[in-house]
Amino acid sequence: MNKFGEKIKQFISTDDEFDDDELEEVEASQPTSDYEEANQKGILKTDAKMIIFEPRSYDDATSIADYLKINKACVVNIHRLQNEYRQRLIDFLWGAVYAIDGKIQKVGTDVFLCTPKSVPVNGQVEDSVD
Repeated sequence: MNKFGEKIKQFISTDDEFDDDELEEVEASQPTSDYEEANQKGILKTDAKMIIFEPRSYDDATSIADYLKINKACVVNIHRLQNEYRQRLIDFLWGAVYAIDGKIQKVGTDVFLCTPKSVPVNGQVEDSVD
């Protein structure tokens, strides 16, 4: 390169330039959302599916837990379940979700969202005051 070209290059460049490795380190240290963070850790799967249940007996609780164990989110609507079994089913699901380090959240009247650790959930439904 001629002297004129070198002078322009020196004028444009600075001593504080990043090389590619330093740039990747800076990008990696940037704050990310919970979703991106989980994805970077390899937790998320692209084939995530949600299963909807309307259990009619307490025996259906094991089916729900089986889906949670294979990393499927479950929406459970207990409105068809007899009153005497509703609390037992929810207690069972709390235990199952705790065992897999997941979450359970009430999303409506008699409707619960159960998620394994691999399925992030943002937001929360608040109880309405009538």
